[in-house]
Amino acid sequence: MKPSVLLIHRATNRGYHYPPNSMRGLKTCLDAGARVVEIDISLMADGDFLLLHDGVLDGGTSGSGPVVALTADQAMDLYLTWQGTVTEEPVGLLSQALDLVSSCSQPVELQLDLKPQTPLDEEVLANLVAALQPVKDRVRVTSEADWALRRLSTLDADLPLGFDPLLYLEVSPHETEEYGFPVPPFRQGAYGYWDDHPLATRRWGATADYLAARAEALWAQSPPAGVWYIWAGLLAQALADGFDWIANLHARGAQVAAWTLNAERPSDVELAWRLASAGVDRITTDDPPALSRALAECAQGNINAEY
Repeated sequence: MKPSVLLIHRATNRGYHYPPNSMRGLKTCLDAGARVVEIDISLMADGDFLLLHDGVLDGGTSGSGPVVALTADQAMDLYLTWQGTVTEEPVGLLSQALDLVSSCSQPVELQLDLKPQTPLDEEVLANLVAALQPVKDRVRVTSEADWALRRLSTLDADLPLGFDPLLYLEVSPHETEEYGFPVPPFRQGAYGYWDDHPLATRRWGATADYLAARAEALWAQSPPAGVWYIWAGLLAQALADGFDWIANLHARGAQVAAWTLNAERPSDVELAWRLASAGVDRITTDDPPALSRALAECAQGNINAEY
């Protein structure tokens, strides 16, 4: 049987003509018939969300200061920065993205990657759930903030969710400047993984057994997420250490999405094929057609890739 994988398009145009998270990038993806598109959302002062990865405006936009201090009216004067240059692309709002998705003629899933740079309290999450109701069948809220996802599930048990365990288990430390503040896990454990859990403080058995125990603990604390979004390098390292996290999650009824792999890097193509062969359900990429072609070529057509 051929491996089958759904390629997730980040909200940037193929060939990188538009910055990630731009409205024109999102529209181009939808116009091209993308099945799943990922955008990042960060909370603003008035309860709307900015289409931006970081919690600060500096570096990613023409503005400065924390996103949470910004209002939607103020955001209208800002432009996205890309590759060190201020572009002509205005920053986008979640409300604008939802309007665009609601008018889309073909089936689509908009993956809203919720960034927890600021506290996401009850009112914020309740307002988010309310805003998503008209397009609930076309969105999936994903986050590394399991606590926020659990609350979203309580507010709306039918809201599609996705969980990323990157705050709990990694193969390398996070780059602090990407977030603007220290991000766990803070220490490298006895098995070589970055993990603050007590199981990582000393070696008590095989690495595969340790990973199985950590996967069980993460599942117990996770929200009822239908898709788990795991960095491709972590999935590959776990496989190399004898633990198939993909099969483990499949047995629990969850899908697995690996991020982020692109066709211009041969190592990414090799890793994408390896994970597709291991049964990963989704792969996040900036250019799904290019990665699809690369996978087909390296496997001599032995793959079904959709995007």
